[in-house]
Amino acid sequence: MLFIDVKTRSGNIKFQYTISTPKSATADAIDSHLPVVLWFHPFAFPYVFHAQFADPLLRQFNLVIFSLRAHGETGGDELPEGYGVREAAEDALAFMDALSLPRCHFVAMDYGSSIALEIAMSNPNRVISLCIISQTCLQEPPDTLEGHQQLYDTWVASLPNPNERDEELSMEAGFGFAQLMFSNEFSNLGQAMFNIVHSMAQKNWGYYGLKNFRLAYIEFYRNRKSPSIERLSRIRCPVKLIYGTDDIAYPQKHTERFFKALRKAGVDVSLFVVPHAPHFVSVDFADRINPVIHHFITRNEVRRVLPVLDEVVSPWDSILRAAGWDPEGLNSDHDADILISYPPENRDTRPCNCRAR
Repeated sequence: MLFIDVKTRSGNIKFQYTISTPKSATADAIDSHLPVVLWFHPFAFPYVFHAQFADPLLRQFNLVIFSLRAHGETGGDELPEGYGVREAAEDALAFMDALSLPRCHFVAMDYGSSIALEIAMSNPNRVISLCIISQTCLQEPPDTLEGHQQLYDTWVASLPNPNERDEELSMEAGFGFAQLMFSNEFSNLGQAMFNIVHSMAQKNWGYYGLKNFRLAYIEFYRNRKSPSIERLSRIRCPVKLIYGTDDIAYPQKHTERFFKALRKAGVDVSLFVVPHAPHFVSVDFADRINPVIHHFITRNEVRRVLPVLDEVVSPWDSILRAAGWDPEGLNSDHDADILISYPPENRDTRPCNCRAR
């Protein structure tokens, strides 16, 4: 596990990060001859790109991911009041500088998408291409924000004092959030990710971590504003949007609105829609989106890459197996998807594939 210390306007940070290269799942440094893909994870789930880091196609590149502040194993000062997208982007840029990363291809999902977008607008020379999965770059829809508020309130209510935790309320909040992200079903891999994340959440956002939880979660979502057309016009790289039609947290029209705003701003933007995929598209629909991501990166990259290796291993393979992931299906109980006990709201969403310049 790698760490690097940085200092920004909003405090001292000890970023945990992972580098995967074609030849190593956990390298100490990037291969300077290969393109770098920097990944921005969603809220609460730093291991959500397991299926991408285990893909021989994508492992032709340097893959770098870091845990955002108040997430995973990243530590440091408490978040300051008012911490939001711009501050998180400054922190991410400081991380890039500390590692001396060159211009990167960005891949971001959910929570991380607004941070990656902010860098593409404020520092366009740092980004070669920007792929956004399940964007949350616009102002939060009222219905979705209300759902996040309920989950936030439930989690806080589970921690009435430093010495007490209401496990029933804690699990209610956890499964409620998972239902938004995975729709109404967990795969075995999704369940293993949830097992890890719930334990991390109890560590990072326990009673003494509730300030960070408030700032990193509900206020981050509530205070996020839609970028203006003028700011979007500062983007100098192609943008690929990916959306799953079974996303119960954000309707398809929310992403189409963002697509149209980018197009109006003159951005080279395209939209790829994955039928039946939930908000966390990357977990169980990797076979659909990984080739799209790979093609998008190579189309915008002039450097040559190594031949595709026959087999690579994700840096989180052993962690996920220890948490119950059973890819070989040796445990028959893991073969069926797990139904989450919070029924999703039905939304009328229709697939579409769009492209604009």
